[in-house]
Amino acid sequence: MSVTTARNTLVLAEFFLPQIGGSINWLIHTYSRYPKGTAVVVAPQCADPDMTDGDLPFPVKRLPCPMLPWIPIAPASWPEYYSAFRWMKTVCTQYEIQQIHCAKVLPEGLFAMVLGYFRSVPYLIYAHGEEVQICQTSKALSWLMPKVYNGASAIIANSTNTKEILEKAGVQKEKIHIIHPGVNVQDYVGQEARGLEIRKRHKLDGPVLLTVGRLQRRKGQDMVIKALSEVKKIFPSIYYLIVGGGEEEASLQNLAYECGVADHVVFAGKIPDAELSAYYAACDVFVMPNRQIGEDIEGFGMVYLEAGAAGKPVIGGTSGGTRDAIVDGVTGFRVDGENLCDLQDAIVKCLGDPQKAKGLGKNGRQRVFREFTWDQVYSKTQKLSSVL
Repeated sequence: MSVTTARNTLVLAEFFLPQIGGSINWLIHTYSRYPKGTAVVVAPQCADPDMTDGDLPFPVKRLPCPMLPWIPIAPASWPEYYSAFRWMKTVCTQYEIQQIHCAKVLPEGLFAMVLGYFRSVPYLIYAHGEEVQICQTSKALSWLMPKVYNGASAIIANSTNTKEILEKAGVQKEKIHIIHPGVNVQDYVGQEARGLEIRKRHKLDGPVLLTVGRLQRRKGQDMVIKALSEVKKIFPSIYYLIVGGGEEEASLQNLAYECGVADHVVFAGKIPDAELSAYYAACDVFVMPNRQIGEDIEGFGMVYLEAGAAGKPVIGGTSGGTRDAIVDGVTGFRVDGENLCDLQDAIVKCLGDPQKAKGLGKNGRQRVFREFTWDQVYSKTQKLSSVL
């Protein structure tokens, strides 16, 4: 499909700038590549939209009310839905919208379904995995969710695992198309000098393990800390560098003291996006042994691709969508995120055989350059959009 034939597209996103996250980056990188004037994003109001929206190559229309996941069967929520729907309908008319893309199924997909009914506009929904699982814990939402999905012309699943979750939830499999997220690959090349600066900043004078992600249980930072007590017997000068913030920070700090590895664990906190590639360059092995906690899963794991783009071997868990992000034994290792021995063995394998680790990192970088650029994501999205 030629970019000159792109259809006018409304993108509905409950979560958008100034918030940060992988799904938000996905939207920005995809729709920034749309021809000028063919994409418009609708997102909730924020404190200073000019600070977040001014540099984007597409217009962002801020809702005059929150885009909250109101329970649609509750009469008290109907005025909120009606007000938001009327406002979105006006935007559709103003921009001559021909199709709607939804960042997730609820509430965005529900708005698109109603708009589509009144305006005969097809809609597409992104699916990341965890939101499907969470919706299934609610009787009302588990009933509504398949109807919204099956009313869509197409669904973009971020991984094979997410596709399987959708099918089990009653979504028509012929509507599901797998498109993986992408990486700004060039940002991670030639960062060795900056990586050395990060090592110097945090006084890291030995092998470095790195995790980038929110400090929450499913990411598995606690398992890496526990593994350190054994791994440091083989590599006494090892360090574990943790990037990110979250609800588990105090718990993880206490755990590091309890395990006797507090001097080997560095909490870098949240860092600017511009420094992220330098942190990847600073590590020897990227490790995030994710596991499922309740209905919370790792839908794909973009951080594994970012580490791969940096030429680093990766270690991830076997739950969720990581099988699409990590080729086991080729770009890194997938281990049971609950099995401490398996995690320790994988870390030792990487650190104990530098040539093997270098080969895994090289394979990872080549795979990312070959299959996971944002240009490729955009091209696949446009191709799918052309048949809606």
